[in-house]
Amino acid sequence: MKAWYNFLLELEKKLGTNTVEKWLANLKVLKFDACNLYLEAENFFQAQWFEEHIRPIVKKGFYNQNFRPIKIHLSVSNVPNNVKAKEEKKELLIKSDSLDSHLTFPLFIATQKNMMALQVLKESIYKNATFNPIFLYGPKNSGKTHILQACCHKYKELKKNVFYIKAQTFTSHVVEAIRTAQMQSFRKAYRNLDALIIDDIHVLAKKFATQEEFFHTFNSLHMEGKTIILSANAPANTLIDIEERLISRFEWGISLPIEKLTDLKFLLKSQLSLLNLQLPKETEKYLLDNFKNITSLKKAIKTLALNIHFDSKENLDLESVKFYLSALLKEENEIKITPDKIVNAVSNYFGITNVDILGKSQTKESTYPRQFSMYLCRELLKMPYMKIGSFFQRDHSTVMTSVKAIKHQISNQNKEIHLALLDISKKLENF
Repeated sequence: MKAWYNFLLELEKKLGTNTVEKWLANLKVLKFDACNLYLEAENFFQAQWFEEHIRPIVKKGFYNQNFRPIKIHLSVSNVPNNVKAKEEKKELLIKSDSLDSHLTFPLFIATQKNMMALQVLKESIYKNATFNPIFLYGPKNSGKTHILQACCHKYKELKKNVFYIKAQTFTSHVVEAIRTAQMQSFRKAYRNLDALIIDDIHVLAKKFATQEEFFHTFNSLHMEGKTIILSANAPANTLIDIEERLISRFEWGISLPIEKLTDLKFLLKSQLSLLNLQLPKETEKYLLDNFKNITSLKKAIKTLALNIHFDSKENLDLESVKFYLSALLKEENEIKITPDKIVNAVSNYFGITNVDILGKSQTKESTYPRQFSMYLCRELLKMPYMKIGSFFQRDHSTVMTSVKAIKHQISNQNKEIHLALLDISKKLENF
């Protein structure tokens, strides 16, 4: 229908080509006559967006060649026109995600680098926020969720209206609000807050309808001077499939890196101090020798603390410790990452074989994944350079150069390398 395509051209001037292509160009023309146009949307998101942003424009001026108004009838794919929401409409329930009572500021073990982030956040809670939004980024298990929930606990203590929401929960709320035609209830809930805290904002990747709603939510809160705190697994400008207008807003305030605690001895001492536990040196050594990552070591310490409490003992002998931790130790050994698993994950990601990485090939297709594998062995397994060199049959100086090269690319916020790290990390978790 010529009138429709001309209408889209006019909309491009008002809304921009990208908006028209994303939301309108793929509306399917089912049929039309002189005064009626029947369109089909791919989903409820698209239909809802049309009703909110385009329907008012249509009513003001969408005419045929005889200057008679054309009425647009919009349906949704796979949903018959005669199917309406006849069932009793349930009230849209929107509430904050549940909080862990232990995830508070006093119980967060901060490295020196993370102290700045904590200071900025505490000032934003107790004083007028200097920076808005506050964007935290760091790798998995670096404590982002702990920090965000700690902020939420503080806001609640101050009787502030605050939401702590995972990005996936936000998406679910948007979907349900659109499905039940209760967007006004959604907006009332999200735009009348003192602070909005969203965890793992990178989860909104490719969810463009959700991004659209978050864009307007963000703008509404920001204009009212309400605090917005976000977390992601990478710096804002390296996020994939997040709209540029959102990226730019993430950078309006301050971006704070959250460093993963890697000093297990420091973690052990801090956790024991927080839990008011005293363990013999041989027990501490047993824990450090057998639980090689932050999560598993924390689990082990909590398990011991519970058993000390239940047994009404001041501490446990080593044999009792081994007994209480036997199940955790078995689990640790089953999921343990090894150099072989790292090479396998890297080769799968880059589409080459393990032999290409471990062999003598000097082509770029082999050397870059090899450097990547060496870097992961160093970062994830804390292997000495000599030991990595032995595994890859390379000189330790070659290993050092390789690790340095990958670190340099990471510090330069190379999008490709961040994407590779995320994907390979997921693969290693599933091995």
